[in-house]
Amino acid sequence: EAEGVWLTCADGRKMIDAMSSWWCATHGHRHPQIVDGMKAQIDRMPHVMFGGLTHDPAIALGRRLLSLLPETLDRIFYCDSGSVAVEV
Repeated sequence: EAEGVWLTCADGRKMIDAMSSWWCATHGHRHPQIVDGMKAQIDRMPHVMFGGLTHDPAIALGRRLLSLLPETLDRIFYCDSGSVAVEV
């Protein structure tokens, strides 16, 4: 189990998660607003693979990003990890 900075072991011992990911280090485990946002998203669309597919929120985000960039940057490429971004 995890809550805030704490991890709870199977035997009930608690320890500080000093090696957590960026999001957990910044916001803690199970931050209420993040959990609520995740629950709302999974009820609408749990997963999208962008391999030739898209959806309205991705299109809206792409348009918003393009509006902020110089005109010479006119494409958006979504990827699901840093390694994919580097490969592309």
